[in-house]
Amino acid sequence: MISLIRFVSLGLALALVSAVGSACREKREPTVLEELPDLNQQMRPYVTIEGTRVRTGPGTQFRAITEIGRDAKVNVVGRDGDWVLIVSKKGNAPGYIEMASIKPWEGEIKETLDPRAEGRYEAITDTQVRSGPGLHYPVVANIAKGTKLNVVDEEKGWLKVESKRGNKPGYVDASLAQPAREP
Repeated sequence: MISLIRFVSLGLALALVSAVGSACREKREPTVLEELPDLNQQMRPYVTIEGTRVRTGPGTQFRAITEIGRDAKVNVVGRDGDWVLIVSKKGNAPGYIEMASIKPWEGEIKETLDPRAEGRYEAITDTQVRSGPGLHYPVVANIAKGTKLNVVDEEKGWLKVESKRGNKPGYVDASLAQPAREP
């Protein structure tokens, strides 16, 4: 008799778990991609006021993935407590930095550079040269921090650079280069 009670109890428990599991699975409509928020619309430019570490999460307990120097422009897309989430236009992983290490960027946001900005530039970090002005274009070269660049034009926030080896021109994210200091 006790075996029969255990068997029936087990059966009822399995039926209950099955019923609860099906009820918890709600049928959702697939997300329409156009309805997702555009991160470019949420992105806000800031500048670092001190050197800071970029971390995998919002806190010092998370692993540091890189360091950013003072006066670096960063693109902030969100906040978690005292930490902000930054994204890279060059394809690096997003990361978190302390809110106290940045201030709003006071420069004017421009779609095009001042024509006088053409000329010698210098990469401010290791970066990639792409075949066109955007992340969806293939990478054609990698360049190291400090590499001198000859900028001939600007398109959509990307610097068009000439090749020293006679290859086709490439594009570098404008936020990753600065006018070169004269030797």
